[in-house]
Amino acid sequence: MSKRPSSLARLRPPATLDQPRPDPGRTEALARDTARALAHAHPVRLLPGPAGGRVDGRVDEGVEPELLDYLFDGPAEPAPVNPGRPNAGREVGRVLAESRLAGWGDDSVRAVLATKLCRLLPDLPPDGRDTVTQVALRALEQLARDHVAHVRAALASAIKDIGCAPPAVVQRLARDVERCVAEPVLHCCATLTDADLLAIIEGQPATWALSAIAGRPRVSAPVSAAIVDTGDTAAAGVLLDNSGAVIPEPSLERLVEAAAERPALQPRLARRPALPPRLAVRLAAFVDQSVLEMLRGRPDFDDATAAEIATAVRRRVDWIEERDPAEPPERRAVRLHRQGRLDETSIGDALSWNEAAFVRAALALCAVVPPAIVDAILDARDARAVTALVWRAGFSMRCAMQVQAVAAGIPPRAMLNARQGTAFPLTPGEMTRALKSYGVA
Repeated sequence: MSKRPSSLARLRPPATLDQPRPDPGRTEALARDTARALAHAHPVRLLPGPAGGRVDGRVDEGVEPELLDYLFDGPAEPAPVNPGRPNAGREVGRVLAESRLAGWGDDSVRAVLATKLCRLLPDLPPDGRDTVTQVALRALEQLARDHVAHVRAALASAIKDIGCAPPAVVQRLARDVERCVAEPVLHCCATLTDADLLAIIEGQPATWALSAIAGRPRVSAPVSAAIVDTGDTAAAGVLLDNSGAVIPEPSLERLVEAAAERPALQPRLARRPALPPRLAVRLAAFVDQSVLEMLRGRPDFDDATAAEIATAVRRRVDWIEERDPAEPPERRAVRLHRQGRLDETSIGDALSWNEAAFVRAALALCAVVPPAIVDAILDARDARAVTALVWRAGFSMRCAMQVQAVAAGIPPRAMLNARQGTAFPLTPGEMTRALKSYGVA
């Protein structure tokens, strides 16, 4: 009866047709070396640490060089010497051997392996043609596909700061469905190119993924424009707060237009460095008093821009100071209408102070629509009907966006946006039909 080979001797895969069979004597010697390493008095293990954590055990110094060849499935080709760390290849082999001895089936072992391999990556030969580097890269690719999320998260946390990280591994981690895996790579990893980031953005990822990209230390103009184009308010806010992000002027203009419907963007735009003066003046036309004060306090605007912003500030202050507490908002709207002063500017001032009752009365007067129907349209949060109502009153699409956001309280994703920045997105016929459904002839 033939002697059954030990499990250690069976670690080496069988020879293939294009691979010469190993010498039986050498195979037995390597098996003995492996057994000796496993039987060492202090094998490498993850030992229990404080508070239930784990710490590295003692490195097994009894592993002969041949054992590394055994684990790598054949002798390694001579690797170029790295002047900074000439034994990097040997260290990779030791790390792999340690993890094999400690137990590949333990996910904590694989997490530690991921961290150690990433630490050794900068010291490996850059061309990646030697067997040691190829084995390390294969191990990293396998870890990036690990079924346990915290193993992939450990790899992502370790590889995000490595400038020479393997692109295939990084791209896989960046597209991971788990936030703890993808977010650190999207936020920090320099290996991701603009093409990679644009492809990820095009895939319509979650808000946290877009925000991670928007918060990178450097964000190029094409990537910034792509983030703005998604319409994600949270990611746009992170982008505006990021001084390392280059935001092209057309994208900034889109954000200023969108700020009428997304108040969260207004203070971020007011703080944005190098905000073009014309966009600052446009922003001042509809933001509230606190944001106006922020714009007025900026030292980087020329005298003409500062004067226009100061005029807007003064007008807003006058609007609230001239209000008679004893005069109801509806009666004030009637008075201004008779005086010919009930215009888009006054509605914008009222919206900045959140005077919804005044705005409802003003729309009823200017659109010649019964107040009850105005209330029904605004309370229904019907973006098409609200836009049509503002159009009928003779005001702009910019005013319609403000009314949708403030007076009607329509969520940003449900709002009707301007076409090409300022135009109404509906035809006159469509807006007439939208109003007819509420009884407006």
